[in-house]
Amino acid sequence: MDNIFLLSRAAVLAVSIAAGVLAGYGAVFVFNKMPAKWLCDYGEVPDDRHLPPRIGKYPWAPLFSLVFATAACKVLLVSWAYGAAALPALWSLLLIALSDGKYRIIPDQFVILLAVTGIGFAAIGRETARSYAFLSPLFGLLLGGGVFFLIALLGRLLAKKEIMGFGDVKLTAVCGLVTGLSGIVAILILTALSSAAVLSFRLARGSIRTTDEAPLGPFIAGAAAVYLLFPRELAYLLQLYFRATP
Repeated sequence: MDNIFLLSRAAVLAVSIAAGVLAGYGAVFVFNKMPAKWLCDYGEVPDDRHLPPRIGKYPWAPLFSLVFATAACKVLLVSWAYGAAALPALWSLLLIALSDGKYRIIPDQFVILLAVTGIGFAAIGRETARSYAFLSPLFGLLLGGGVFFLIALLGRLLAKKEIMGFGDVKLTAVCGLVTGLSGIVAILILTALSSAAVLSFRLARGSIRTTDEAPLGPFIAGAAAVYLLFPRELAYLLQLYFRATP
Protein backbone atom coordinates (compact mmCIF):
# COMPACT_ATOMS: atom_id res chain seq x y z
CA MET A 1 0.00 0.00 0.00
CA ASP A 2 2.82 2.41 0.86
CA ASN A 3 4.53 1.66 -2.44
CA ILE A 4 1.34 2.35 -4.38
CA PHE A 5 0.90 5.63 -2.51
CA LEU A 6 4.47 6.69 -3.27
CA LEU A 7 4.12 5.70 -6.93
CA SER A 8 0.90 7.70 -7.26
CA ARG A 9 2.52 10.78 -5.74
CA ALA A 10 5.56 10.35 -8.00
CA ALA A 11 3.23 10.14 -11.01
CA VAL A 12 1.46 13.34 -9.93
CA LEU A 13 4.80 15.12 -9.55
CA ALA A 14 6.08 13.94 -12.93
CA VAL A 15 2.88 14.86 -14.77
CA SER A 16 2.76 18.24 -12.97
CA ILE A 17 6.29 19.15 -14.06
CA ALA A 18 5.61 18.10 -17.66
CA ALA A 19 2.27 19.91 -17.73
CA GLY A 20 3.83 23.01 -16.17
CA VAL A 21 6.60 23.27 -18.76
CA LEU A 22 4.17 22.61 -21.62
CA ALA A 23 1.63 25.13 -20.34
CA GLY A 24 4.17 27.84 -19.47
CA TYR A 25 6.13 27.78 -22.72
CA GLY A 26 2.96 27.07 -24.68
CA ALA A 27 1.23 30.15 -23.27
CA VAL A 28 4.08 32.42 -24.35
CA PHE A 29 4.24 30.75 -27.77
CA VAL A 30 0.49 31.04 -28.40
CA PHE A 31 0.33 34.62 -27.13
CA ASN A 32 3.13 35.64 -29.49
CA LYS A 33 1.84 33.68 -32.48
CA MET A 34 -1.92 34.24 -32.38
CA PRO A 35 -3.40 36.44 -35.14
CA ALA A 36 -3.21 40.17 -34.46
CA LYS A 37 -6.92 40.56 -35.23
CA TRP A 38 -7.71 38.50 -32.13
CA LEU A 39 -6.38 41.43 -30.09
CA CYS A 40 -8.54 44.08 -31.78
CA ASP A 41 -12.12 45.15 -31.35
CA TYR A 42 -14.56 44.29 -34.10
CA GLY A 43 -13.78 46.42 -37.15
CA GLU A 44 -10.45 47.66 -35.73
CA VAL A 45 -7.36 47.31 -37.93
CA PRO A 46 -4.24 45.89 -36.19
CA ASP A 47 -1.21 48.15 -35.94
CA ASP A 48 2.44 47.65 -35.00
CA ARG A 49 1.74 47.19 -31.29
CA HIS A 50 -0.36 44.10 -32.06
CA LEU A 51 2.46 42.38 -33.92
CA PRO A 52 4.75 39.77 -32.27
CA PRO A 53 6.80 39.46 -30.24
CA ARG A 54 4.27 40.56 -27.64
CA ILE A 55 5.93 39.08 -24.57
CA GLY A 56 9.46 37.85 -23.98
CA LYS A 57 10.21 34.17 -23.47
CA TYR A 58 12.40 35.05 -20.49
CA PRO A 59 11.56 35.36 -17.67
CA TRP A 60 7.89 34.72 -18.44
CA ALA A 61 8.00 31.18 -19.85
CA PRO A 62 10.01 29.73 -16.90
CA LEU A 63 7.89 31.70 -14.43
CA PHE A 64 4.61 30.51 -15.96
CA SER A 65 6.01 26.96 -16.05
CA LEU A 66 6.79 27.06 -12.34
CA VAL A 67 3.34 28.45 -11.50
CA PHE A 68 1.58 25.89 -13.68
CA ALA A 69 3.62 22.99 -12.31
CA THR A 70 2.62 24.01 -8.79
CA ALA A 71 -1.02 24.45 -9.84
CA ALA A 72 -1.01 21.10 -11.65
CA CYS A 73 0.26 19.35 -8.55
CA LYS A 74 -2.52 20.96 -6.50
CA VAL A 75 -5.41 20.06 -8.83
CA LEU A 76 -4.14 16.58 -9.71
CA LEU A 77 -3.99 15.72 -6.02
CA VAL A 78 -7.73 16.46 -5.87
CA SER A 79 -8.32 13.97 -8.69
CA TRP A 80 -6.99 13.22 -12.16
CA ALA A 81 -10.40 14.06 -13.64
CA TYR A 82 -10.50 17.42 -11.90
CA GLY A 83 -6.96 18.20 -13.04
CA ALA A 84 -7.84 17.33 -16.64
CA ALA A 85 -10.58 19.97 -16.57
CA ALA A 86 -8.87 22.58 -14.38
CA LEU A 87 -5.52 22.82 -16.19
CA PRO A 88 -6.96 23.85 -19.60
CA ALA A 89 -9.23 26.30 -17.78
CA LEU A 90 -6.29 27.85 -15.92
CA TRP A 91 -4.33 28.06 -19.19
CA SER A 92 -7.23 29.87 -20.86
CA LEU A 93 -7.51 32.28 -17.94
CA LEU A 94 -3.80 33.11 -18.19
CA LEU A 95 -4.08 34.01 -21.88
CA ILE A 96 -7.21 36.05 -21.17
CA ALA A 97 -5.39 37.97 -18.42
CA LEU A 98 -2.39 38.62 -20.69
CA SER A 99 -4.57 39.80 -23.58
CA ASP A 100 -6.73 42.13 -21.53
CA GLY A 101 -3.85 43.40 -19.42
CA LYS A 102 -1.74 44.34 -22.44
CA TYR A 103 -4.30 45.14 -25.15
CA ARG A 104 -7.58 45.78 -23.28
CA ILE A 105 -9.27 42.98 -25.22
CA ILE A 106 -10.55 39.53 -24.25
CA PRO A 107 -10.34 37.24 -27.30
CA ASP A 108 -13.51 35.25 -27.89
CA GLN A 109 -11.40 32.21 -28.79
CA PHE A 110 -10.05 31.86 -25.25
CA VAL A 111 -13.47 32.48 -23.70
CA ILE A 112 -14.86 29.68 -25.87
CA LEU A 113 -12.01 27.39 -24.81
CA LEU A 114 -12.80 28.20 -21.18
CA ALA A 115 -16.47 27.38 -21.79
CA VAL A 116 -15.53 24.02 -23.31
CA THR A 117 -13.70 23.06 -20.11
CA GLY A 118 -17.06 23.35 -18.38
CA ILE A 119 -17.96 20.01 -19.94
CA GLY A 120 -15.21 18.39 -17.89
CA PHE A 121 -16.34 20.05 -14.68
CA ALA A 122 -19.95 19.05 -15.32
CA ALA A 123 -18.90 15.43 -15.88
CA ILE A 124 -17.10 15.35 -12.54
CA GLY A 125 -20.25 16.34 -10.70
CA ARG A 126 -18.62 18.51 -8.06
CA GLU A 127 -21.97 19.92 -6.93
CA THR A 128 -23.95 18.19 -4.20
CA ALA A 129 -27.05 16.16 -4.94
CA ARG A 130 -29.49 18.92 -4.01
CA SER A 131 -32.41 19.62 -6.33
CA TYR A 132 -30.83 22.63 -8.06
CA ALA A 133 -27.44 20.97 -8.62
CA PHE A 134 -28.02 20.26 -12.29
CA LEU A 135 -29.08 23.88 -12.88
CA SER A 136 -26.10 25.35 -11.01
CA PRO A 137 -24.05 26.06 -14.18
CA LEU A 138 -27.05 27.87 -15.71
CA PHE A 139 -27.61 29.88 -12.52
CA GLY A 140 -23.88 30.69 -12.45
CA LEU A 141 -23.95 31.90 -16.07
CA LEU A 142 -26.99 34.10 -15.45
CA LEU A 143 -25.61 35.56 -12.23
CA GLY A 144 -22.09 36.17 -13.55
CA GLY A 145 -23.15 37.67 -16.85
CA GLY A 146 -26.18 39.43 -15.37
CA VAL A 147 -24.28 41.34 -12.67
CA PHE A 148 -21.68 42.70 -15.07
CA PHE A 149 -24.24 43.38 -17.81
CA LEU A 150 -26.26 45.43 -15.31
CA ILE A 151 -23.13 47.38 -14.30
CA ALA A 152 -22.28 48.05 -17.94
CA LEU A 153 -25.87 49.13 -18.67
CA LEU A 154 -26.03 51.46 -15.66
CA GLY A 155 -22.69 52.96 -16.68
CA ARG A 156 -24.00 53.84 -20.11
CA LEU A 157 -27.24 55.24 -18.73
CA LEU A 158 -25.80 57.22 -15.81
CA ALA A 159 -22.22 58.03 -16.82
CA LYS A 160 -23.02 58.23 -20.55
CA LYS A 161 -19.92 56.17 -21.35
CA GLU A 162 -18.73 52.59 -21.46
CA ILE A 163 -17.35 51.77 -18.02
CA MET A 164 -17.16 48.04 -18.70
CA GLY A 165 -16.53 46.18 -21.93
CA PHE A 166 -18.79 43.40 -23.16
CA GLY A 167 -15.78 41.08 -23.02
CA ASP A 168 -15.92 41.29 -19.21
CA VAL A 169 -19.61 40.36 -19.31
CA LYS A 170 -18.91 37.30 -21.49
CA LEU A 171 -15.99 36.26 -19.29
CA THR A 172 -17.96 36.38 -16.03
CA ALA A 173 -20.86 34.55 -17.67
CA VAL A 174 -18.56 31.74 -18.79
CA CYS A 175 -16.84 31.65 -15.38
CA GLY A 176 -20.28 31.13 -13.87
CA LEU A 177 -21.01 28.38 -16.37
CA VAL A 178 -17.76 26.60 -15.50
CA THR A 179 -17.81 26.97 -11.71
CA GLY A 180 -21.55 26.98 -10.97
CA LEU A 181 -23.54 29.21 -8.66
CA SER A 182 -21.34 28.95 -5.56
CA GLY A 183 -18.23 29.41 -7.69
CA ILE A 184 -19.33 32.61 -9.39
CA VAL A 185 -20.36 34.12 -6.05
CA ALA A 186 -16.81 33.55 -4.78
CA ILE A 187 -15.32 34.86 -8.04
CA LEU A 188 -17.39 38.06 -7.96
CA ILE A 189 -16.39 38.73 -4.35
CA LEU A 190 -12.69 38.07 -5.06
CA THR A 191 -12.81 40.25 -8.18
CA ALA A 192 -14.34 43.15 -6.27
CA LEU A 193 -11.88 42.89 -3.38
CA SER A 194 -8.74 42.42 -5.47
CA SER A 195 -9.55 45.12 -8.03
CA ALA A 196 -10.49 47.60 -5.29
CA ALA A 197 -7.27 46.89 -3.37
CA VAL A 198 -4.95 47.13 -6.39
CA LEU A 199 -6.59 50.18 -7.94
CA SER A 200 -6.71 51.98 -4.58
CA PHE A 201 -3.00 51.30 -4.14
CA ARG A 202 -2.23 52.61 -7.62
CA LEU A 203 -4.34 55.71 -7.01
CA ALA A 204 -2.50 56.35 -3.75
CA ARG A 205 0.84 56.01 -5.55
CA GLY A 206 -0.33 58.36 -8.30
CA SER A 207 0.34 55.84 -11.09
CA ILE A 208 -3.25 56.19 -12.30
CA ARG A 209 -5.97 58.83 -12.02
CA THR A 210 -9.63 58.44 -11.21
CA THR A 211 -10.48 59.20 -14.85
CA ASP A 212 -8.20 56.46 -16.21
CA GLU A 213 -9.63 53.17 -17.47
CA ALA A 214 -8.18 49.94 -16.11
CA PRO A 215 -8.74 46.44 -17.51
CA LEU A 216 -10.87 44.23 -15.28
CA GLY A 217 -10.19 40.97 -17.12
CA PRO A 218 -6.98 40.13 -15.20
CA PHE A 219 -8.83 40.46 -11.89
CA ILE A 220 -11.71 38.25 -13.08
CA ALA A 221 -9.30 35.67 -14.48
CA GLY A 222 -7.20 35.74 -11.32
CA ALA A 223 -10.25 35.31 -9.10
CA ALA A 224 -11.46 32.39 -11.21
CA ALA A 225 -8.01 30.79 -11.05
CA VAL A 226 -7.96 31.09 -7.25
CA TYR A 227 -11.37 29.45 -7.06
CA LEU A 228 -10.34 26.58 -9.33
CA LEU A 229 -7.27 25.98 -7.17
CA PHE A 230 -9.04 26.30 -3.80
CA PRO A 231 -12.76 25.51 -4.37
CA ARG A 232 -13.35 23.71 -1.09
CA GLU A 233 -11.54 26.29 1.00
CA LEU A 234 -13.44 29.21 -0.55
CA ALA A 235 -16.77 27.38 -0.31
CA TYR A 236 -16.09 26.80 3.40
CA LEU A 237 -15.27 30.48 3.96
CA LEU A 238 -18.43 31.55 2.14
CA GLN A 239 -20.51 29.23 4.31
CA LEU A 240 -18.97 30.72 7.44
CA TYR A 241 -19.67 34.24 6.15
CA PHE A 242 -23.32 33.65 5.30
CA ARG A 243 -23.91 31.83 8.57
CA ALA A 244 -22.46 34.78 10.49
CA THR A 245 -24.42 37.36 8.50
CA PRO A 246 -27.66 38.37 10.29
